[in-house]
Amino acid sequence: MLHTPHLNQSVPNRFEQRDSFRISNPALQVEIDGTYFLTENWSLNGLLIKGLKEDIELDQQIQGTFGPDKSAELCKFSGRIVRIDLKNKQFAIELDGTSKEVAALLPFWVLKYGTR
Repeated sequence: MLHTPHLNQSVPNRFEQRDSFRISNPALQVEIDGTYFLTENWSLNGLLIKGLKEDIELDQQIQGTFGPDKSAELCKFSGRIVRIDLKNKQFAIELDGTSKEVAALLPFWVLKYGTR
């Protein structure tokens, strides 16, 4: 469980990368341990998730599936939590970068669903 003296702060880990080109359309639906979230934005390197997961911790390894919202297309992912924003109720996942499927599908989804 996250313990922080200030409940309204954003808690990044020291390795987070925030210089990636971010995409908000299409929003991705993300499933982690049976709970569904939507992305605020995402990049080839990671996902900014709307909402907070229970028992969340920085550097926690995480895996699940994601795909364009309201689409049947899904992709498995793995990564780690690199930011927890309690004030805005968001957390960021850095994707592990080893999945060729993730690298191929994310740009494809921008072309296919990004104009809706």
